[in-house]
Amino acid sequence: MTHKERAGAEVRRATAVLYVDDEATEQTLKRFTHYSRRQAFAIRKAYLDSGTDALRDKRRSNRERVLTAQQRETVIDVLQTKQPKDVLAGCQDTYWSTNLLGEYIERHYGVRYKSRTSSYLLFREARLSFHCPGKSYEKADRARLISWKKRQTDGRSSLMRAWKDPDTVVLCEDEMILTSSTTIQKVWLPKNSYPPVVDTNTTRQRRSVYGFLNLKTGQQNAFATDWQNMYITVSVLERLREIYPTQQLLLVWDNCGWHRGSEVQKWIRRDGKIKTLYFPPYTPELNPQEHVWKAGRKATTHNLHITDIEQTTNEFVAYISNQSFDYELCGLRPHNA
Repeated sequence: MTHKERAGAEVRRATAVLYVDDEATEQTLKRFTHYSRRQAFAIRKAYLDSGTDALRDKRRSNRERVLTAQQRETVIDVLQTKQPKDVLAGCQDTYWSTNLLGEYIERHYGVRYKSRTSSYLLFREARLSFHCPGKSYEKADRARLISWKKRQTDGRSSLMRAWKDPDTVVLCEDEMILTSSTTIQKVWLPKNSYPPVVDTNTTRQRRSVYGFLNLKTGQQNAFATDWQNMYITVSVLERLREIYPTQQLLLVWDNCGWHRGSEVQKWIRRDGKIKTLYFPPYTPELNPQEHVWKAGRKATTHNLHITDIEQTTNEFVAYISNQSFDYELCGLRPHNA
């Protein structure tokens, strides 16, 4: 709104006050002020309460605070092609955040958005998503990981042969530990509302869970145990064999001791219909079973005060065992996905 337009609006407010006092008709008010009689009375009341300040038009143009179309395109290109450290002097961050984007816009264009919504819209236009960076491991061998994935995509690999064989079940396996310690997850709450989540201050209880994700169907087979060792692993494999009594199995799992232990290896040899494939060391991100754990925790344990670890474990196992999970390994996804 220009200065002239603001002045005109202020004149109309003053005129409305005068016309109300002169008991002008509704039609006259509308014609000369654009206000209804009810609006004119409200303006007069404000005038009597606070004087001429009530007649001033406090609206200001948002034009000086908004990026032009060309500036928006430049910002979106920066978000897609640059890291914060590349465009902000003294910044060492490699990932964008709302605050860093706001700082970049203010430094380059002198604009400071009052709401984060404008920044969210820019991130969305740049096709960036809001999530936590994945954890990487110091001892992980990147070259070895790439080589492993390349070998598995070869049509002659054990993974690909098992995938094509209708009589072979491909199972991605992992273990996790549930404890009675409260885990917190961000949720949407009313402003200034901070409901506490009670945590236990007694000795932590813990239970283990073995999980097997059927890569062809997305179905989960999970077993609660007291701990993890090669003897317990053998007992879990025996229970797994009851679910798949005659099928060939390909177990894809990591190199932990209770997988490579002598008792486990002897049991696998005796079974005669199980083959194993090991993930490269320190690469949990490859294992789709890791995502199952996250989904289960989100649904059953986050933001809860756990008083009975046995009950919570049973609820966790029941939840993931009754879901289908569309997670992939080397580009292979469940057939119904």
